[in-house]
Amino acid sequence: MLVKGVPLDSGVIEGEQLTSGLRENPAQENLELAVVSRAVQQTEIERQAPPPLIKQPELIITPDRDARFRPPLELTTELLDTIAQRTSLAKALPATPVIVAHPDDEAIGAGGLLAGLPDAVIAHVTDGAPRDERYAQSKGFLTREEYARARRREVVNALAHVGITPDRCRGLGYVDGEASNHLLELVFDVAHLIDEIRPDIVLTHPYEGGHSDHDATAFAVQLACGVLRRDRAPAPLVLELTSYHNYSGTRRVFEFLPFIGTYHQTIRLTASEKLLKQRMYDEFVSQQHVLERFPINVEKFRPAPRYLFTSPPHEGQLDYERFCSLITGAQWRRNAEKALETLRTRRHRFVQTFNRRRKPRIGR
Repeated sequence: MLVKGVPLDSGVIEGEQLTSGLRENPAQENLELAVVSRAVQQTEIERQAPPPLIKQPELIITPDRDARFRPPLELTTELLDTIAQRTSLAKALPATPVIVAHPDDEAIGAGGLLAGLPDAVIAHVTDGAPRDERYAQSKGFLTREEYARARRREVVNALAHVGITPDRCRGLGYVDGEASNHLLELVFDVAHLIDEIRPDIVLTHPYEGGHSDHDATAFAVQLACGVLRRDRAPAPLVLELTSYHNYSGTRRVFEFLPFIGTYHQTIRLTASEKLLKQRMYDEFVSQQHVLERFPINVEKFRPAPRYLFTSPPHEGQLDYERFCSLITGAQWRRNAEKALETLRTRRHRFVQTFNRRRKPRIGR
C-alpha cells in the first residue's frame, strides 16, 4: 500500500506527502493514520537491539535456602570421580573457570588439578594488593599498583608451568580486602564471565570465614549462578576447593569446614604433580611466607553446600576477624543481606548499580 507513492514498509514517510495525501482524500484519514501508525511501530521494533541474555529478573533469590537449586547426587559424584581419576580432564571439563579471590589461591587449592586443565580460565576477583601502601612497601614495593603488577607477573609465571597462557588469566580488578564492599556488582561481574564461557562446572572458594575476599567470591559465584538459572541461561555446577578457616579456634588448612550433608573427594598428588605444584609455589616470590603453610601433597574438592550467607559460617571468631581491621563478620553479613535484598526486589531497584558494573578484563 502507498501513501502518495511512498511504501508503508519502507519505514520512511515524509510529513508533507502524508499531510497532502490526507487532505486530498479526507474519507480515508482514519484508515491512513492507523496504517501509518502500525508501520512506524513495526519500524521501531525492528530497530531495537536484541535483549541481553542476562536480564535483571523480577525475583532472583528466594528467602528460603531449601528452595535453591540442588544438583543431582549422581551428577556431582560422577564429576568428583572424574577429577579424582584425572584422566581426560581437558576433554571432560573444557574451559572450566576457576574463580578465586587472589593470585595464588588457584595454585594453593588446585595446582595439581590445573595440570590437566590447560584450557581453564583463571579469574581473580582482586588484584592481590591492599589499598594501604604500607603493605606494599613492607614487601619492597613503592606503591600499591607496583605490588599489584608484581602479583600479576607471579601468577602468570606460575600458571605457565601447567600450560595456562596469560590470555586465560582474568582480573576483575577489585582491591584486595574490599570485595565484600561490592557484592552486588561482583555478582554480575561473575555472571557475565560465566555466561561468556558457558562451562559445565565452576571451581571457587567455600564460605568459611577464612578471608573476607574468599567469602565474597563464594557469595558472588553462587548468586551469579542463581541469576543465570532464573534467567533460563546455562548455569554450571559449583565445586569448591579448600582454603582455610578458624573452626574451633584453630586455623585449619586443606580441610573443609564441616557442613551436614556434604562430601568431598581427596586427591593425593603424585611425585610429578607435587614437583609441578612446588614450581608454581616458587613463582610467588612475594607470598613465600604464606605459601609455606600450605602442603603440596593433597587437594580436596566438593560440591558447594547451600549456604545461608546471612549467618556466620561457624561459631566463634572468624579467621579474618583476628587480623583484618577493614571488616568484621557482622559487617560482612550486613553487606550480604543488603545485596540479597536488592536481588529479591524488582529490577528498577538496582538498575543503577548494575549499569556501573565493570567488565572483566584480561590482566592489568
